Amino acid sequence: MISPLQLAAGGALLIAAGALINARLGARMRAGRLLAGVQPHTPTEALASTDHAYVAINGSVDAAEAFEDENHRPLVYRRERVLISDGRSWREIDRAVRSVPFSLSDATSAIAIDVGELDEGLIVIERRWDGSVAELHAAQREYATSASAALVVELAASDPERGARLILEQISTLDHATAAGGLAGGQLTAGPGGRPLILTTLERGEALRILGAEKRWAHLAGLAALLLFVLGALLCLAAVISLLATPLSGAGVTASPTPTPETGDARTGGTSVGLGGLISLLLALTAPFALAGLVALLARAAIRMRR
Repeated sequence: MISPLQLAAGGALLIAAGALINARLGARMRAGRLLAGVQPHTPTEALASTDHAYVAINGSVDAAEAFEDENHRPLVYRRERVLISDGRSWREIDRAVRSVPFSLSDATSAIAIDVGELDEGLIVIERRWDGSVAELHAAQREYATSASAALVVELAASDPERGARLILEQISTLDHATAAGGLAGGQLTAGPGGRPLILTTLERGEALRILGAEKRWAHLAGLAALLLFVLGALLCLAAVISLLATPLSGAGVTASPTPTPETGDARTGGTSVGLGGLISLLLALTAPFALAGLVALLARAAIRMRR
């Protein structure tokens, strides 16, 4: 028979496994979940609210002074990233950021954006160039660090056909944006608990679609993590109920030597009670949700195959 301590240990292991899977999904997937779970407000409404732990705002990008790109667009933020191929993945070797202070505003209020916290939470339309390291070296671009420039020279000589990628992301004063983060002192920054600062110049549905398309396997991993969390919590709950029920079962109650249907023994036609009955009840409650999730995943896979 499984003891309450074994149940609690099993539940803790399941929760830890779910947390590990959730952590490996990356900041981009976490940003997507946070963006999907908040309702944007205007800057005026956000400043009037009392809950500033993690809020979302929607407004026009505004800055006292902007800078121009090669197409004469007034920019407040520009990020260039250089990546090289490592086979199945891409490794960032250089990052150059140029920005000015800016805010999201409506007709009456403005909330400043903590530019230093914009990292994986930035979701914009990317301008991307793909080629080889030899082509990247031939372009003679400037790099943020001398180490990045030296690495490109070395790779161009030793492995010129290796894949290279340049990604350009920028925010303009012509954009309308949605941002989410912790609000402090009239500024939106990263939220508590490691929640990132998110800013997108796209419609929320489009931003979520882009995040979801980056790692399609992450949807299955996220569902698995959620399932592990739920099962772990149920096992811990079962352990607590079992511990609370154990003293009551032994307080002046004498077990019948011969089980009868009235005793609740499942072998004699009654309803199972005790720890075994509790586990059976929990499994019966969670089975429909697990089956529904499996059917939804199979249907989605079939639709993708037909497409």
